Amino acid sequence: MSALGFTRKPSLTLPDLSLASPWQPPGALNQITVKDIWGAEVSQNLPLDRSVAITVPSVSRARNLLVGAIMQYPLVALTGETKTVTLPDGTSETRPVQVGPQPTFLYRTNGDVSPQERIAWTVDDLIFYGTSLWLTDRGAASQILEATWLPQSQWRWNKDGELEVRNASDLWVELDDTDYILFNSPFEGLLNIAGRTLRGAISTEEAWTGRMRNPIPLIELSMSEELEEEEIRSLIQAWSDARTGVNGAVSYTPPGMEVKDHGSLQADLYTEGRNAIRTDVGNFLNIPTSMMDGSLAEASLTYQTTEGIRNRFQVESVPFWTMPIEAALSADKVVPRGQRVRFDKSQDYTPIPTPTGAPSKD
Repeated sequence: MSALGFTRKPSLTLPDLSLASPWQPPGALNQITVKDIWGAEVSQNLPLDRSVAITVPSVSRARNLLVGAIMQYPLVALTGETKTVTLPDGTSETRPVQVGPQPTFLYRTNGDVSPQERIAWTVDDLIFYGTSLWLTDRGAASQILEATWLPQSQWRWNKDGELEVRNASDLWVELDDTDYILFNSPFEGLLNIAGRTLRGAISTEEAWTGRMRNPIPLIELSMSEELEEEEIRSLIQAWSDARTGVNGAVSYTPPGMEVKDHGSLQADLYTEGRNAIRTDVGNFLNIPTSMMDGSLAEASLTYQTTEGIRNRFQVESVPFWTMPIEAALSADKVVPRGQRVRFDKSQDYTPIPTPTGAPSKD
């Protein structure tokens, strides 16, 4: 749909799958969705958009876990040297030496997007698309002065394998290799490989929402006299509207009508199916199921501590997403040869002393 031009120009948030008048500001009343034009059957079979996938609670949970864990780490440039540091407890530790002064693009930006937000949307791109892109501005010595995150809909690969970006005149312009930093994840992207799971999650959410509106699975309206087809449809529609209304628990049965219910009064929330979706999304994004906050079984043979879950997340999940970013920023076209860029995760391993006295000013 983006190739056909049926999306609005993106800002920091990626566009949704809709049509809008270019002379009207964006809003719910002046947008026509694909579902309205081609119907629900066609819209359900179109490629999933990020704006749809993020509405799945388990996807939002997984995305926020990863983004929140990674965006807190500052980026630092390191040399190949190491130094020995004596810790407060008397033990020594070998640490890498930081470059001095640090490249400015690692810790500051010139635009409205902060360095933390830049990392957040970079991780978001890797989760949903598997790739992300930064545009670079360089100085007289070819050093990077500024690095800006670019939304997915603003860049593409042309038929010759060259990267193109959309400029202010809405034209596609080919970039030189030194004008951008490309991040490639070892994961194809949630939208590319998890379409079946995401559609199942959306259908499950619609199913339990419908069950909440109509707790009794099936109701049969039996009449003692014959009715016309149009009368039957009108009667069924009236009862359906009444059941989903605010006062749906109160109804009136006219003479000659008998209401038969098939099934017990039960608001089935499909808990097992929704927990399975959380597990599947966690498996796609390499996140332990215990961190996805699903409903746990009453009895379990596996004992896990909160600290153990956190350590597993830091060891298995976070590096899977941070290493591609570190590798791309450590390329020779980004920092001088012999230097490397890493996330500073030292705060995760620094013991916090227990305060024993009155609070004091730093």
